[in-house]
Amino acid sequence: MKKFMSLAVALVAAVVVSSSAFAASTQFTARASFAGEADFSFTLKNIQGDQTATDLTWAEADAFNMTETVSWVRALQYAEVVATITKANAKVLMFTENTVAFNGLIDKPNYNDGIVDNDHKAYGGLVRNNNGTLPSDFDGQYRGYIPVLFSVNTQKNAAITSDGSQVLNKDADDNPIRADRFLSEKANPSYSESYATIASLNGPTFGMNADGTVWGSGAVTNNTVYMYFFGGFANIIGGDAYSTTVKVQQSWE
Repeated sequence: MKKFMSLAVALVAAVVVSSSAFAASTQFTARASFAGEADFSFTLKNIQGDQTATDLTWAEADAFNMTETVSWVRALQYAEVVATITKANAKVLMFTENTVAFNGLIDKPNYNDGIVDNDHKAYGGLVRNNNGTLPSDFDGQYRGYIPVLFSVNTQKNAAITSDGSQVLNKDADDNPIRADRFLSEKANPSYSESYATIASLNGPTFGMNADGTVWGSGAVTNNTVYMYFFGGFANIIGGDAYSTTVKVQQSWE
């Protein structure tokens, strides 16, 4: 849906002549109104072949890691994200709601990404389950989750890799060209809309300031960025199945 800017100016003038002397009184009102534009698209595609995809998946041969050491594996798909936003307060969030989909996870934080703090005790990422049902041996602190990190890039990069670090690369003009962060779970106590925002008034979002405001990049071409996903796999046992539903939510206030 597009809303184009509009401009309206109203002028009112009045001249009053008194009987005793010439006097002029002029008053006017001027108004400018800008509706703004908020266009957004999120298209999942296969890295190989570039066809449109419906699910985010990983190759079993790459992700089947039975060791304790986390192995960060790129998903077989990426997202093409296009955001043209000139409307104040418009934004797009990306997050999971695993505590809703899988009842009882609220007290089972995720330590699988190796970072023991509130930002990464996410109930999010991929949850070990069988068609939406938690297994009888489910333990949120061990083998319960696969953390997911996503990387926003100004250019396509089929060879992109990750070691689980939240990388921030900039060009010579200090514009972000790659920014990585973890997929957020909405029920996580440390969840914030700023961290979950992937598009805002600046277009595609690469990060945030200390006060929570988000920022874009002057290096973006045609309001388009490319998002790659990495799962942190460890302690996988044959027969395991992990899944989640990622929500991309638009808010045009």
